[in-house]
Amino acid sequence: MVDKRNEPHGPEQMPDRHPRPDPTDLTNQASFRHGSASRWLVPAGVLAAVAIVLYVLAFQLQTALPAVGIIFAVVGWAMMVVAARSSADAPVRNRRLAFAMGILAVGSLAIFVLIYITETL
Repeated sequence: MVDKRNEPHGPEQMPDRHPRPDPTDLTNQASFRHGSASRWLVPAGVLAAVAIVLYVLAFQLQTALPAVGIIFAVVGWAMMVVAARSSADAPVRNRRLAFAMGILAVGSLAIFVLIYITETL
């Protein structure tokens, strides 16, 4: 039998006896643990605005994929605004916003790649 009081993460350990969180661990970053939603919404808004400008420029090449891209960028950023208002718990909210920003970035890139592929074939 193991005495849980002697384990480093035991439930009865005093807070000063717990090991310090690793600052290089992604889940221990300050942007996930605390902070306002604007930390994620502003860069995502810039990303969406740049993507929309590039999609508008791509209307010279074709119409369907840039239109889908503009709708995707607007809906993706709106999804982030809803996620920012949905939770008062900062770590949960910031993880949702990070995930949504990743979806926005990867989706925008995928649409750009599809535009490139259709224009080069």
